[in-house]
Amino acid sequence: MRYNFSTQFLKIQNPDTNFGEAWESLCFDLLRAEFKNCSFQRLAPPDEGIDILMKNDMLTAIQCKSDERGENGSLSSDSSINSLRTALKIKNILTWEKYIFATNANYTGSSRKKIFEVATELGLDKSTIDFWEAHYWSDLCEKYFELVKHRFDYRLMYTESEVIEAFRKARYFDNYISDYKEKIKNSGFILKIKNNRTPLEIEFPFSPDLTVENCVDVVKTLLGISLDWTNFDDLGTSSGPSISLTINKFAQGFNKKIGELDYTDQDSLELWIKIIWRDELKDKGVDGTKFEYLKNTFYLSTILLEKKMDFKYLDKINRDTFDYEDRGKITISRQEQIIQNSMWKNIIKN
Repeated sequence: MRYNFSTQFLKIQNPDTNFGEAWESLCFDLLRAEFKNCSFQRLAPPDEGIDILMKNDMLTAIQCKSDERGENGSLSSDSSINSLRTALKIKNILTWEKYIFATNANYTGSSRKKIFEVATELGLDKSTIDFWEAHYWSDLCEKYFELVKHRFDYRLMYTESEVIEAFRKARYFDNYISDYKEKIKNSGFILKIKNNRTPLEIEFPFSPDLTVENCVDVVKTLLGISLDWTNFDDLGTSSGPSISLTINKFAQGFNKKIGELDYTDQDSLELWIKIIWRDELKDKGVDGTKFEYLKNTFYLSTILLEKKMDFKYLDKINRDTFDYEDRGKITISRQEQIIQNSMWKNIIKN
């Protein structure tokens, strides 16, 4: 599950007065829930390059950085470096031993490299600096969602005309669209669908006389999900999604009518997106190299760190760098990121 931390979904609530403060408050709540044995202090202005102090065996300084778009690569390395320089001036006073950037988006590889270079120039060991980026906070939001759900609004409501347009984009024939439009108009029926890759919940008018396949086509079009497979030439692997409509995680037959489904709670209806991968390239697969942000995929970063490889070697990665299991993890993680990014961009664009 990936959460989006842009201004469109993260709400600003009292006493916060701007988006940056709202992001800091979210981080503070999640950290206290995750690290129950630590003590926390939220620092008030003026800005000293540190927003939160976390103390257990050692004192950790946390600087919250956010971009209202919440997009990968949108964070400024210069702003982060300025915060680090400022925090270093009071290091002897606060005696912090580790410095963490808590961000609502991921840095680019070049931004990380620049931050590490400046940290080294300032006399800090690389191990002193860490990045807790969007993936980290997504995991915590899923783990403690009941605690922080009041801070978000992921509900999206669509009109009848938007549903009909979704049928057109899905390349249904005009005579079918005309029939579906009449059925939806006369039914007064509303569907609410979740999905297993994002916290988005969409509501839209539909007809119980239409099929599960019709519903899946509408939902994947509204969310901007492509069924194309992707080739990752550096790994020699490929992957793609398989989509179904599930009730309590049980897939429903495509030919079933929505009115025939056995469910009492609409919260149990979910678009289930399964990712399939192959340890080979796929004929006519989409070129994965066009997705620059995939170089910072969570599993890739984790495995590189485990292998003690510097991020400057990203462009030298090849199939033999990783074993079969790691190639699978990275491939699936990349495909998941492609799907999630596509969904969020489609929703925010609209």
